[in-house]
Amino acid sequence: MCEERYTTREEARLIEQERALLFDQPHAGSRKPYARTKAPPRQLEDARIVRTIRLIEEDDERALPLDLLAEHARLSRFHFQRLFLEVMGESPSAYIRRTRLDRAAIGLLIYPDPVLSIALTVGYASHEAFIRAFHRQFGLVPTQYRQFARQASIAVTAEERRRAAQVQVQELPAQPLLGMRFFGNYAQVEDNWRRFADILIECGFPLERAQAVGRVIDNPEITPNELVRYDCAVVDPGFDPGHPLLTPLGVPAGRYATLAHRAQYNQIFAAYRTLAVAWQPPPGQRFAHGALEFYRQPPWQASGDEHRLDVVLQIMDR
Repeated sequence: MCEERYTTREEARLIEQERALLFDQPHAGSRKPYARTKAPPRQLEDARIVRTIRLIEEDDERALPLDLLAEHARLSRFHFQRLFLEVMGESPSAYIRRTRLDRAAIGLLIYPDPVLSIALTVGYASHEAFIRAFHRQFGLVPTQYRQFARQASIAVTAEERRRAAQVQVQELPAQPLLGMRFFGNYAQVEDNWRRFADILIECGFPLERAQAVGRVIDNPEITPNELVRYDCAVVDPGFDPGHPLLTPLGVPAGRYATLAHRAQYNQIFAAYRTLAVAWQPPPGQRFAHGALEFYRQPPWQASGDEHRLDVVLQIMDR
């Protein structure tokens, strides 16, 4: 009987979390359907594709010729294109274009910067080329999209504005990470951490001393649930995992805005709105792309109760 009650409570919690962390469709997303054959796998398991994805994201403002990507994957151009499409559901060029334009959409939503300035930050040298590509993906030109997105996105609440006073700015040193890529909605994040921990245990990583860091890349109000990217990672003490899917990442040294989150994970979006929208960086500065979650307790041991983590955004000069 006790086990039945526990299961019922756990199922109810999961349903509540899913409702809070899933959008039927992104509020500020594309007005056009994404052209793809399938969603990427939840857990990226082909090491060649992992290497390529990491390279694309490290050089997200530079033109990346297909031959360079294929060489990085250690495949011929033909076999690389075929494998990437088979695994990811879209071609390498489509993946690069889509993710860079989703990043541009975040900039249009949050910042008042001129369209050309945002185009340059995502690797477009031509204003006209950026407008054409953005319209093909979102069904709106950038100026129309900015107005639409600000009206469509979830509004900041009075409580989130009050909570902005709790944001702290601090200097963080560079930290090496060892991470694994997941795709999918935020309701899966807790389970992703458990999967990640299983792989660390399998590799002999000293899990009892691990500092967990989540790396958030996409805004689910813009990017569809199944395409959202999330990295589970740990601070790397110099461990050699011998596992092809565990790849080096890093936290760059710099100034960071930090907000403590001491609540269930299904309330994490309120923390992000507080930090990224209700609180603003000083004039002449902006947030770097992406966010970090520094966990104060092992996320793979979370039972659905309070999570203790800090949501962190890097501050950079414009």
